[in-house]
Parts: sequence; structure tokens; C-alpha cells
Amino acid sequence: MKKQKILITGSSGMLGRALCDVLSRSYQVFGIDLENRNKLKNFLVCDITKFEQVKKAILVVLPNIIIHTAAYTDVDGCEVDKKKSEVVNKQGAINVAKICQDINATLFFISTDYIFNGKKKSSYRENDAPSPLNIYGRAKFEAEEFIRHNLSEYFIVRTSWLYGAKGKNFVDTIRATAQSNSPLKVIDDQTGSPTYVVDLSEAIKNLMDKINDCPKKYSGIYHITNSGKCSWYQFAKKITKINKLNAKIIPMKSSQLTRPAKRPKNSLLSNVKFNRLIHKPMRSWRKALGEYLKHSKQKNNFGIT
Repeated sequence: MKKQKILITGSSGMLGRALCDVLSRSYQVFGIDLENRNKLKNFLVCDITKFEQVKKAILVVLPNIIIHTAAYTDVDGCEVDKKKSEVVNKQGAINVAKICQDINATLFFISTDYIFNGKKKSSYRENDAPSPLNIYGRAKFEAEEFIRHNLSEYFIVRTSWLYGAKGKNFVDTIRATAQSNSPLKVIDDQTGSPTYVVDLSEAIKNLMDKINDCPKKYSGIYHITNSGKCSWYQFAKKITKINKLNAKIIPMKSSQLTRPAKRPKNSLLSNVKFNRLIHKPMRSWRKALGEYLKHSKQKNNFGIT
């Protein structure tokens, strides 16, 4: 049987790379991005903010599924440069969604916990009302709204606190700073579920395998993160403990840190809907973190890449 074609936007990014690796086992994978940093064989240079350019690239491939990971993920940067966030995170996603309509492709859109304001006391469910606190979250939510109202086959995957190889992330930042023996001040009043991009990629593959015969039946929003919860402070403590680093980590409140973008105090997303469909719960964030740190240490992947 001929393999389905999967097109990944942002294929050179941290999540895009992991998806390429995981999905290439079962699917024919193509990537588009501004540059081919992971040397993907089937790759097209493309700027998702330019409609005709992205349309031309997608029509060359004619994929069955498009996974849209491309985004401007600097949350504070989005707050400073609102236009860039609007163009990349909203209009870029809309461009891809429109082309999905034209070629009858199924869209997987990667969204974020930042569409919520963090005031809920328990984990957020898919049907909870979004109320973003920052420009990044607002652009992602507005992209979600376009997709929900214009596509019949879509999968909006909300996730949180991503980390992994070949991308700037909290884990590598903490590890690099701790190795320099510098004291670290880390927020302790924001709670979430750290999520390893490899685990998220495997979960997306499981979802794709499940809905393969009837995507319209399962179309909708899914929350997918590693299980369990922690604060950024607890996350940092675990990173240094696993690496056997003796850095001094000092807890601090969000109010003590001046940043352009507000963050939700509660970023927890409930995986119940995903678990019920797939019957393969996500492993704990602690186990996932341990594997990432062990794997990256073996590769001497220290510091921010």
C-alpha cells in the first residue's frame, strides 16, 4: 500500500524535527520551512506568511495531511512585535488552512495552553472557554477559530511547555546556566505539564493512525501533554537533580519578574479526551525528562542549540 503523504510546516523547528523523525517510519514525510536545518530529503523552502508561495509548495506535494507547527514562539517577542505575531501565528495558519480546503487535506494545527487565562483551579478541558492573556495566545486562538469554522477535517492539538533537541527551551537553558554555577531564580507560582517533543510526536502519530479511515468522525480539539504537573521552579530542580548539578535555585513570584507578556498561572491541560480515544496515556513528565537528559548527555548536547 502506498504511504500517505504528510507535509510538516516548520520542519526545521524543535517539534517539526521530532515529527519528521517519528512519522517517517510510517508515512512519506515532506517539510517546508525558511531553511532546511535538519537536512530533510523531501524539503521545499517556503514562507508560510506568503499565500501564493505556500500554495505553490503544497500543490507540489499534494499531501493527505498537513501538520502546521510553524510559528513565532517567542512569547515576549510577540508582545513587543504584535504585527509579526499576527502575520506568522494567525495569518500563516489561515493561509495553510485555506489550502487544506482547496486540496481536501486534513489539517493538524499545533496550538497552546496560552489560549487560557490560567484562572481555573483544575486542568483545562477542550470545551473550556479560551481567554488569552497575551498576544501570542490571542493569535493562536484566532487561528483556531478560523480553522474550526472553515474546515470539516481538522485536529487542533493544544500542548504546553515544550522542550527537546535542536531548539531553544527551558531544559537546556537551566542546564547550561547551572553548569556555570550561577544562581538561578525561577518562577514557582505557574503550574503546567512539561512536554517532550518526541512524546508529543508519538502521540500525534497515534492519533493519525487512529483516525486514518475516518478523520471527519474524530475531527476536533485535543489536549496532549506529558502527564503530571509541576511549577517552573520544581521543573528546574528536577533538571539539576537528574544532571547532578549543585546550582542554587531560588523560587520567585511572577510579580517579581518584569516581562512584556503575561503568563497564565495554571497551564494544566486535561488529556482525558485523547486518552479515551487512543487508550495509551502519555507518560509522566519526570520519565520523559529523564530520557531526554540521558539521550542528550550521550550526544554531548549541552547548552542551548
